[in-house]
Amino acid sequence: MARLQIDGRPVEVPDGTSLLFAAARLGIEIPTLCFREGLEPFTSCLVCVVKDERTGRLVPACAAPAEEGMNIRTDAPEVRESRRTALELLLSDHVGDCEGPCQRVCPLPVPIPRILRRTAARDFEGAARLLREAAGPAGEESLLAGALTGEKACRRRTPDGAVAIREIFRFLLRLPSGPPPGPAAPPPSGGKRFNVSLGRLLEGEIEEFLKAASPAPRAEPKGGPEAGFTGDEAAAEAARCLHCDCRKADTCRLRRLAEQYGARPRAFAGEDRSPFRQIRRHGEILFEPGKCIKCGLCVRITEQRREALGLAFIGRGFGVRIGTPFGASLEEALRRTAAECVEACPTAALAFRDQEA
Repeated sequence: MARLQIDGRPVEVPDGTSLLFAAARLGIEIPTLCFREGLEPFTSCLVCVVKDERTGRLVPACAAPAEEGMNIRTDAPEVRESRRTALELLLSDHVGDCEGPCQRVCPLPVPIPRILRRTAARDFEGAARLLREAAGPAGEESLLAGALTGEKACRRRTPDGAVAIREIFRFLLRLPSGPPPGPAAPPPSGGKRFNVSLGRLLEGEIEEFLKAASPAPRAEPKGGPEAGFTGDEAAAEAARCLHCDCRKADTCRLRRLAEQYGARPRAFAGEDRSPFRQIRRHGEILFEPGKCIKCGLCVRITEQRREALGLAFIGRGFGVRIGTPFGASLEEALRRTAAECVEACPTAALAFRDQEA
C-alpha cells in the first residue's frame, strides 16, 4: 500500500494506483480529455497534470503511480496555468463553431439551429416549446426581432438567401402555447459562454456546409406575409439550415474545461487554419476532423473491441490525423463501436448526425 497526501489530505491506496484514482478516492476530481477507464493511459492532452511537491514537477495524474510519501497538489497556481495552456494548445487549430453565427448574434438566448432542426423534422410542438422556454418571458416582438438579427448573420445568406428564421418563428408562435414560460436559463458559467468560431469561411467551405442542407433557395409564404408559413413551408425552409452549431455544444468536455480554466480560443492560433470538413460516410455518424484533438480514445476503443478495421493514427508529426485504414468508410470501420466512440469523444469530432447537444 502507498500512503500519500493529496491537497493536504491523507490517502492510502494499493501500489500501482494512479494519482487520478487516488484523488478520486478522496472525492477530488481531476480533469481529463484523453483518459477513459478501462483503457491504457495515453497522456496526450495533459490537462490532468498535478504537482508533486517533493520534486516540484508537474506529472500526468492519469499515468503517474501513487508513491509512498508523495505530497500532491491538484489546485496549485502552476497546475491551473499548465492546464489552461494545454487547453489553449488544443484549441489552436480547432475548426468549428460552438454556436452557429445566427445564435451568437441573437440578443436572446435562443438555440436557433436546434429549433430549426426540430421544425425540419416536423416536431412543431417541440420546436415551439424550445423557443418559448429559451426566450423566457420575452415577447413576440422581441423574438421576431432577434430572429431577424440571426438572419443577418446566417451563412446561407450569400449563396441563395438566409434561412427565413423570422417567418419560421412566426409560424411556431402561432401554435397553441403551454404554461407561461419562466425566466430564461442563464448559461452554465453564469455569464457569456465560451465560444470558438470559424470566422470568415475559406474557399470551398460554404459548399461543405451546403452538403448537409436542402438545396432549395429561400422561400417566402405562398399565402403572403399575413398568412405566414404553413407547416409544410416551415419544415421545408428549416431544412435549408446549414447546422453550423456544434452537435455537442452542451456536453463537449473541451468547451467545458476551456470555460472553467479561462482558456483563450486563439492564444496560439496561427494566421492560417485547417479547412472545415465533414465526413458523412456513415448512416448515423458525422466526423469533423477539424474538431479532433488526437486523444486516441476512438482508436483504442476499436482496437480493444477488435473491430476488423477500426480507426487509426495516420501520418506522422504535426500532420498526424485520425482516419480509417485503406480509405474505408466510417460505416465499415465502426461496425460495432460507433455509439461507444461517439460517447467517448471529448469534442464533437465524432457525433450523431441528429444529435442536438
